[in-house]
Amino acid sequence: MAYRDFTFSDLYTKFGIQQSRKKLFVNVTPEQPSDLLLAYLDTASDAALSTEKAVSEALVYPILQEIRIKNREELKLFSGENLMGDKSKGLNGECDFILSKSPRTLDLGSPIINITEAKQGDIENLKSQAQAAAQLLGARFFNQHHGSSVETLYGACTSGFTWVFLKLENNEIFIDTDRYSTSNLPQLIGVLQTIINSYK
Repeated sequence: MAYRDFTFSDLYTKFGIQQSRKKLFVNVTPEQPSDLLLAYLDTASDAALSTEKAVSEALVYPILQEIRIKNREELKLFSGENLMGDKSKGLNGECDFILSKSPRTLDLGSPIINITEAKQGDIENLKSQAQAAAQLLGARFFNQHHGSSVETLYGACTSGFTWVFLKLENNEIFIDTDRYSTSNLPQLIGVLQTIINSYK
């Protein structure tokens, strides 16, 4: 079993993780994107984005790189990294993207945000959201194993254009009732920065 195999029912049966929906972010301060990011995404809009890899490279990575650069003293961005939470429990596998509190090392340390590309570009797909939730639980196990005190974790499921955020707190996964889009980039970057600020 791996992260991609989990359902919400599995998370409840195996770990007692409950699921609910609520508004996660209130009074988000918009963050203006850089001219470089705007130019890059404008160019990407003309590209053939027919695969998850293409979407990842053209849309998701540049946005995450922007937030990493804004917080270069605190964050490191990992792509395609294997997150070993607890293999015996099925909490292992590759993550599309991880933002980690490990700026001064090449190794993964203290994951705080996991990003999952939605299956077939559908962020409402429960399988995609469950995969994102399982990765958050895996990140918690990883942090505990490595002596990190980070317990509350955030994730996102994205089509590249639209994002839905998740939060793991105690034994509950909260799925945000709001959706964020690249059509309102300042708001999307503002949410990501709000998450980063919560760990400062």
